[in-house]
Amino acid sequence: MSRVATIAEARRRLETASYDTILMNLAFAQAIDALPDDLQALASASPVLLYNQPADARAGGPAELGLPLIGSAKQALPRDYRHFGQLLEAVPDALIVTNQDNEVAFVNRAARELFGKARDDFIGERVSFAVREGEISEIEVYRGKVVRRCELRASRCTWEGAPAQLHLIQDVTEQKRLNEELRQSQKMEAVGVLAGGIAHDFNNLLVVMMVYAEMLREECQGDDPRLPDVMELIKAVDRGRDLTRQLLAFSRKQPATLALVDLGATLWDLQKMFSRLLPSNIDISTEVEQQCWPVIADRVQIEQLIMNLALNARDAMPSGGQLTIAVANTTIQRSDEGVEPGDYVMMTVRDTGIGIPADDLERIFDPFFTTKVRGGGTGLGLATCYGIVKQAGGSIAVRSVVGEGTSFVVLLPRANGTIQTEAAPAPLVRETRGGERILLVEDNSLAQRATASMLQRAGYSVQSMANGEEALRFLRDHADAVDLVLSDVVMPQLSGPELARQLSLSHPDLPVVFMTGYSNDPIIADAGENRIGGRPTIMKPFKREELLAFIGDAIERKRRVEDRRLDRPINGPPTAGAPS
Repeated sequence: MSRVATIAEARRRLETASYDTILMNLAFAQAIDALPDDLQALASASPVLLYNQPADARAGGPAELGLPLIGSAKQALPRDYRHFGQLLEAVPDALIVTNQDNEVAFVNRAARELFGKARDDFIGERVSFAVREGEISEIEVYRGKVVRRCELRASRCTWEGAPAQLHLIQDVTEQKRLNEELRQSQKMEAVGVLAGGIAHDFNNLLVVMMVYAEMLREECQGDDPRLPDVMELIKAVDRGRDLTRQLLAFSRKQPATLALVDLGATLWDLQKMFSRLLPSNIDISTEVEQQCWPVIADRVQIEQLIMNLALNARDAMPSGGQLTIAVANTTIQRSDEGVEPGDYVMMTVRDTGIGIPADDLERIFDPFFTTKVRGGGTGLGLATCYGIVKQAGGSIAVRSVVGEGTSFVVLLPRANGTIQTEAAPAPLVRETRGGERILLVEDNSLAQRATASMLQRAGYSVQSMANGEEALRFLRDHADAVDLVLSDVVMPQLSGPELARQLSLSHPDLPVVFMTGYSNDPIIADAGENRIGGRPTIMKPFKREELLAFIGDAIERKRRVEDRRLDRPINGPPTAGAPS
């Protein structure tokens, strides 16, 4: 393709080369008063096609420059329209010309592909599009079971000497899908920020409740009448912990332990749980393809995904029905399913329940959206499913007909490689020595007092600080007064990770570990434990035994490092020649 800016330059090009077609902007032609003499002179060498470029059109090829003015072009073209027809065939958008009787007079290749019809089936067919000239209308094109979303523009033209109408149809299915994905992603990101703040504050409160509830449980003997009430309190705190984890899961902030997962095997393993959670009036059937491809995901989250979808189906069938869960390998040829073309494992969860109204389908994955009666659900189940699937690099879609049932379709990419994961080390069996000095850095005063009390009861000496700046000032004056730093992550003035970075320079031998209920810092699952910035991290709210095991492991690691530095067997006497 060659571009010229003037009629004179166009004539010089035509003296040395031949062109199949000349495209001229109508506004340019009118500006230089090129009609009709100059246009006829050019048309004697090659067919000329005039096009109209709207003021807001993007610069680019002919497909982006508006509608060709066929009538004007035909006045200047020679009688042989072969090149002109070839040009219309090459237009990437669907193009249909109808006569005054709304009968199709011309249809290009893109239109035939869009509608899935041959040219002979098109020509002469009566069609009518409800669209005003100069306006853009949205239409749906049905090709079997496939629905394409399109934009239609109409313009008057002249075809073979008679008045006609030109219809330009652009397939915007993929563009619409991407826009919806972006809208959903932005919405989830915004709610995720809110969820993170809620989880951080809520988990601090849960820590306080859990600590004091477990202290009460320790004080209650087996026949203490308060014990059942204390156990109910601990169960309620556990339920609160599950809710905050769901908040973090749908916003994709929950740490994931990635591994190769067999979706079919995972489904089989959950069969017994289905029988306990689903009523007997629901008939459950599973269909799993043999040699199911592996996916890379967090197995615990995948189990949660399946259970959430199954429980959602249960709630949609209060009078019973059929629940079918199928897992199969599939290959996506086009990017119409919300994922890139490639190999995927598809899980379909179908129920014969009441269905979902069309108005609710667009909001079905929104956090806190629920159609259940007040108190019947949190609105986090499907939002959690969305977050889990997206974190695994897949997609989830819903199809539903009121009165007939609902299907959820999950696509997870096939694992092409393997992830090498180290087995979690066996827990060390040890007696708590106690007496170690712990610097506790926590900005929430309630959580600080509760955590300090728990550690002190276990025999540790605890010094508490409200933020990283206070901790640094304390360690400058008491460099050897601390054996371990236990720090929150999100704090004012100086965060936990920044405190750790500064201590790695000033106190390189002092171990620093984290606790957090939520953090924007990436949480990485490694060898059975969570880490932030490479440092061990315990997630709030924690139980007494969880925190003590966490602290004990950190202190044991420190002892091992010191023993290696002294070149002596662990928990043994110094070797000959080694300093004692």
